[in-house]
Amino acid sequence: MQAAYIDNPPPRYIDQARAFGQHFGGHVRSYFGGMLPIMTWLPHYNVNWLISDLICAITVGTVVVPQSMAYAKIAELPPQYGLYSSFVGVVIYPFLGTSKDVSLGTSAIMSLLVGQIWVSIKSMPEFESGVWTQHQYAVTMALFAGIVALGLSILRLGILFDFICEPAIAGFMAGSGLTIVINQFSKIFGVPNINTSEAPYLVFGKTLIHLNESGVDAAFGILSLVWLYGIRYLSQYLSHRYPQYARVIFYFNISRSVILIVFTTFLSWLIIHFGYGDADDTPFAILGAVPSGFQMMGVPKVDRSLLATIATNIPSVVTLLIMEHCAIATILGKASDYRINVNQEIMANGLANIFGSFFSSYPVTGSFSRSAVSSKSGAKTPMLNVVVAIIVVLALYVFTPAFQYIITASLAAVIIHAVTDLIVGPSVWYKYWRLHPSELIIFAAAYIISLFTRLDISVYVPVALSLIVQLYRSARPSYAIMGKLIPPSSSTTTTQEPFFCSFSHPTMGQHVQPIGQGVVCFQPHDNLVFENAKYVFGKLLEIVENQSEVLKAVILDLSSVHQMDYTAMEELKSVAIAALRHSNSQHVRWYFVVNDSLAVRKCLLVAGFGTQRPKRGGLFHSDWSDRSGSKLVLQHHVDEKEQPPTASNNNNNNQRRESKQHGEIIMMERYGAAAAEAPSLDDSVGMDTASTGHFQGRYVSPEDHVDWDTIQCIRDVYPYFFPSLQVAAMAAVEAPLPDDILDVPSPSPSSSTNAAATTPSDNDVTKAV
Repeated sequence: MQAAYIDNPPPRYIDQARAFGQHFGGHVRSYFGGMLPIMTWLPHYNVNWLISDLICAITVGTVVVPQSMAYAKIAELPPQYGLYSSFVGVVIYPFLGTSKDVSLGTSAIMSLLVGQIWVSIKSMPEFESGVWTQHQYAVTMALFAGIVALGLSILRLGILFDFICEPAIAGFMAGSGLTIVINQFSKIFGVPNINTSEAPYLVFGKTLIHLNESGVDAAFGILSLVWLYGIRYLSQYLSHRYPQYARVIFYFNISRSVILIVFTTFLSWLIIHFGYGDADDTPFAILGAVPSGFQMMGVPKVDRSLLATIATNIPSVVTLLIMEHCAIATILGKASDYRINVNQEIMANGLANIFGSFFSSYPVTGSFSRSAVSSKSGAKTPMLNVVVAIIVVLALYVFTPAFQYIITASLAAVIIHAVTDLIVGPSVWYKYWRLHPSELIIFAAAYIISLFTRLDISVYVPVALSLIVQLYRSARPSYAIMGKLIPPSSSTTTTQEPFFCSFSHPTMGQHVQPIGQGVVCFQPHDNLVFENAKYVFGKLLEIVENQSEVLKAVILDLSSVHQMDYTAMEELKSVAIAALRHSNSQHVRWYFVVNDSLAVRKCLLVAGFGTQRPKRGGLFHSDWSDRSGSKLVLQHHVDEKEQPPTASNNNNNNQRRESKQHGEIIMMERYGAAAAEAPSLDDSVGMDTASTGHFQGRYVSPEDHVDWDTIQCIRDVYPYFFPSLQVAAMAAVEAPLPDDILDVPSPSPSSSTNAAATTPSDNDVTKAV
């Protein structure tokens, strides 16, 4: 019969470097192989996918043309810049993107931020004197935002997106949507002389003040909103009433924006052509002339002074670019049961903006409304973007003469209708409140700040708040003092396995009793690192000091701890020294419930808690080096009945009988009550002695053959490490404390001097402190 003792030594740094070098080629292939996701799905492309993508592309293409021109107006740019930007985005994305739904191009929120930055640029003398131009500003912003994004993706820093919490994203998008709606009110009602670059609350107030100055635009704007929302809700009703026509109703609903723009543009042309004859003299605002084709395509010319001026705004643009795009792609991926590669999405954005600057594009990212339309239309692959690009090119070269008659109020209605889905109601606010007030504060900060200042501020503040909240949670983690649950109806002689629970449990805490006399069980609920080590172990020290007169053992349940550093190790050692100094017991044993974390195990072993052997001038000997090469330790237990009664082993049998009681004591110390069911620790036959001297065994390398059918139990090689709180509690309550485990000779007249020399004295403890 055998017992297996498992160890978990760390790989040496040189071995890790050697392994990395051996697989370096595979790492390189994996790194570059993922940069072209199109190679994974294109070989499997089929006709069914082509039909779905074609229908979806036509649907999205009819939306992207009016939206892109409308969003360019939000960015304070001519409408053709929106078409330029949308073209490059949809051309690049099929090769690099990992989402089948995302439509890369102009977006309302990005356009709003670009417009807010432009307001501060155009008031500078360089722009007024003609040194800087609007075109230079747009392409320079796109070029360097793309370069920064590309650098982040190459360095695989997409992990930074994980530091932006969901409430911050939701609050920012909701606040941005409301800001865009407020800025479009003046265009809906035709209120003149409203500076939409001011804070949204001022824009809203001034629009209401001058609402009596509304003109004919209000009729087009209000009727356009009635049409858009009317068709939307009517389609929802008809889809439920006539589900057999749901698909037809869906496509009619999606095309409502295109129908609106085509009808109002045609009506505008009729009014101007037959009523006024001149497009410059109309009772309502129109879009104006849109140049045909790519009029300003070329290598971007970077002005150093302009770059120096906008450099401080590029991080804001990149942050928004990543946050909006990845949030949209993640949400749609969850809805369609696929996962995106954040680094690859950032790379697609970076290259789209870099190449877009050659086509007179301003910064682009994923569009929420168009991506949602793509997902609902049944997109199968990113190939649909190729057809969308063709539609954009046709719009640039064929339909631009008609674009000048687009009514601005109708275009504003399209914008409002596209972004209202971002605005959330009171139910979302209440949901965050129910979860935790800090979640609501982060959400509200992003929401409200966007209404009073620039959008980039509403990004940084909630992100900073979320990091502060997270740091506080890490610095002040929760903990529990564990006890044994004794239900009122159960007797003290019950054979049921004990259930461990916190003394502060809201419902069962009143039924919890101590695990044993002089036994303290402490359970931290977070990683033990430098920012919280003093706090956590300070709480443990208070408990230890309160139990100092009767303290015999401390159980530290580290099952929830996966990281531990040097500061935490030193704080734990200081608590152990204080416990030994204040306790009336000669020894205070420390039992640890550990998981598979190598960092935690290494800290405990370096501190000497694995075997807890005293040393002069300190607490314990570090026993990490004792196991530096071990993988597995086998202990052989020989059943006397199974041995043949030969003369060669009679003497060995007698020696085993004499040492049997000693072996059982060691087993009891390690495993508590479980030792009654485990085999006795008889002397091994033909085995090398383990380096600690606590038991007979040998180290077994991973290449050695092990007959697992003969293994009766598996234990940790260190006697104070346990896989569960139950086993640790049994060991702490029931096990005696044999001196030989601590490498302390048994007290006897002949060994009293050695015992005194080995056992730490008060002076030694004081020196250790």
